[in-house]
Amino acid sequence: MNRSVLSLALSVLLLAGCNSGSGSSSSRTSRAPAAPNPGGVVAPIGTQAAPVSAQVALGAFQAFREHTSVSDLVIPDVAGLRDRAFAAEESGFVRVLSLAGAAPTLDRSIPLEAAPLPGGVALGPLVIHDERTALVTASGTGGEAVYLFDPSTAQTAAHVTKYPLHTLTLTWPAGTLNSQGVDVGGQSLPLTFTAGAALAANRLFVASSNFDASFDLNPGSVLVYDVDPNTRAISGGAVFKTTDFNPTAVTRVGTSQGPLVLVTNAGVYGSGTSSVDVFDAASARHVATIPLGQRNVSGPVVVSPDGRRGYLGSQTAAEVFVLDLEGLGGEVANQAVTARPARFLGGWTLPGAGAFAYISGLALSHTGDHLYAVNFNASELYVLDLTVPGLGARVTGFARTGLPSNFEGLASKVAVRPGAPGSAFQGPSLFVLTINLATADRTIADVKVALDAVTLSRH
Repeated sequence: MNRSVLSLALSVLLLAGCNSGSGSSSSRTSRAPAAPNPGGVVAPIGTQAAPVSAQVALGAFQAFREHTSVSDLVIPDVAGLRDRAFAAEESGFVRVLSLAGAAPTLDRSIPLEAAPLPGGVALGPLVIHDERTALVTASGTGGEAVYLFDPSTAQTAAHVTKYPLHTLTLTWPAGTLNSQGVDVGGQSLPLTFTAGAALAANRLFVASSNFDASFDLNPGSVLVYDVDPNTRAISGGAVFKTTDFNPTAVTRVGTSQGPLVLVTNAGVYGSGTSSVDVFDAASARHVATIPLGQRNVSGPVVVSPDGRRGYLGSQTAAEVFVLDLEGLGGEVANQAVTARPARFLGGWTLPGAGAFAYISGLALSHTGDHLYAVNFNASELYVLDLTVPGLGARVTGFARTGLPSNFEGLASKVAVRPGAPGSAFQGPSLFVLTINLATADRTIADVKVALDAVTLSRH
């Protein structure tokens, strides 16, 4: 049985902080910013980049669990784990794949609970901070939680620490409005839709979107706990209201002033504003926000190898956005939450978006010169040359015989092999997770997920 550590006995968390309105480290070798500033607007990206050729090998690995999907895919740029891929299966397992051979093979499968998660509960984002620290969230009625485990050694649920959150409630001050403009202050609201988690400076940061039963949004929240590094027990408990509704991811970023935590706030789908909130992990304070205007971002901030740029995708359009993270550690000196609109540098619109688009996955090459973006609804992978900037390739074929318009064969996540191809690793440059395979495309009965390998001429 897994260890369940939650020292708080409170069913109502008091508001410890409120504003007025999920990574990479900057300790790596410094180099010039990979991307020119987009210019403060979102503009179509050109095709003037030198073409990048791509070879796709479908079904490089397909032995995932039957009757389930995969919520996240991570190949960590972490010593000792660079030849491993970690897939969070929604039913409550983390499947670890070895990338050391010609094709991915199963290394082990880590059950997070003694039994699969019940219906209506599923795993969400997975983050791996270092060789000993991995976190994955779960969401659903009765199943809101964060799981902590050692990605190098965990084998069974007994090696997993669970932080259950499903009994927690939030009470906001009178006058606090939900996404429909209804005052929800002064009442006990359940914490729902755990969206992401990160550990930094012996503190656990957890973001929750807080949809209600009607799928309206109550204020987004960030919970911050102290973590005992030896026992993994958590204590304390501060609550912050996010600048905009619907936090979707948490990113840890290292700076010379100490670790920061970035929370991506998507906003109300199709309307409203979005932002990135900046937290100082050492002091557990909300120190800054980066307003992004009338657009819906989603997912973790993908940080360039030098720590000077951050990239985000849109959940409502085929667009990617660029953040200026230069000197972000200086924000810890702020005595109050400070808006930094100049840190939003704009972005690019990708071609062939169609009527619906959602950038469900982003990743950077080891140089930071190429950005890989997955358009979920079109089941396509874009290769952006950030040095131009321009479009180097548009990779298709992941859907097989399926129809993306029928939500079949959808490219979902992208994970890049760390380091230089040919020396740090052999074989494919990156892997794309494709879900909802059409029945005719499943090589194993009832397994509707596949890992597709992509080899690029330039990485």
